[in-house]
Amino acid sequence: MSDSRFYHLQAPLFAHLAALAGEAELVYGNPEHSLGDVETLECATSADMAFVRNQAYLQDMTTLDAGLCFCPPGLETKLKALGVHTIAISDNPDRAFLRAASGLVQPRALISPDEAISSKADIAKDAQISARACIGPGAIIGEGSRIGPGAIIGTGCVIGRNCSIGAGAAISYSIVGDGVDVRPGAVIGEAGLGVIGGDAGIQAMAHFGQVHIANGVRIGANSTIDRAVFGSTYIGARSQIDNLVHIAHNVQVGSDCVLAALCGVAGSTVLGNNVMMGGRAGIIDHIQIGDGVQIGAGALVTRNIGSGESWSGYPARPLRQYLREQAMLEKLAASRGGDDDA
Repeated sequence: MSDSRFYHLQAPLFAHLAALAGEAELVYGNPEHSLGDVETLECATSADMAFVRNQAYLQDMTTLDAGLCFCPPGLETKLKALGVHTIAISDNPDRAFLRAASGLVQPRALISPDEAISSKADIAKDAQISARACIGPGAIIGEGSRIGPGAIIGTGCVIGRNCSIGAGAAISYSIVGDGVDVRPGAVIGEAGLGVIGGDAGIQAMAHFGQVHIANGVRIGANSTIDRAVFGSTYIGARSQIDNLVHIAHNVQVGSDCVLAALCGVAGSTVLGNNVMMGGRAGIIDHIQIGDGVQIGAGALVTRNIGSGESWSGYPARPLRQYLREQAMLEKLAASRGGDDDA
């Protein structure tokens, strides 16, 4: 569901018009079924528009309530049986959805074009706003918070109490809790990397979500946290994110996590509580990391990791296995004169 603080919902759109906008063919349902928002297929209500790429995505579905679903040819019968109200087919359902969604949901302007600090913002009396800072309409700045020089707080954003937003930081599409420390140059709430291919070339995937940062989080200088495509990218309470860290869209970070400099966490990955990532470690998309996991510096995680485990290496594997393999390689190199000068 798109948050009205950040997105402007256009007038309701009939299913047949949505299909037309997406250059798709409406093959099932009432053409005048009314649509008012966009959502993931599993969370969509009868008033929402969604899409599905392939049969594999439907394997675990037992019931659906989406108002309109764009799908590739061949999935109509399955979607109908699951309860989708109207169905439109397209060889490229992602692109069809994107075209139709642009007529239904539009992001609000980041800041007011007429005033750097909007008169429609709600700023606590004891908040400190530095020179050249910009605060958009509907933004809320809590008691005791400090907004640094040149920082941008976008339309509708919430900054909790006793927060520190560093110079040049940019925050949009975000809800920030109390006591959050955002260092200079950090960017929170921009769209992540999502692309749609096709005959017309690559097109960026629209993002309709937000970022939610819990109390007591630290976000280092020049780090970036992307907003979700749908729903929220989430950073749990008291987590510490070092400088130059990238967290992609829809990532969920638990409480009390520590991510050292140059870490990267790809889209839709879930980190449990008390996860530790060494410098320059990376995790690919859609990975599950359990509570208390430790990931060594420079490791690349490509598989799910259970709670309490320690992994290292490139690609990452359990720490004991990694150390055994390193010891074997060293012995092999020594036995072949690997330590001799060339």
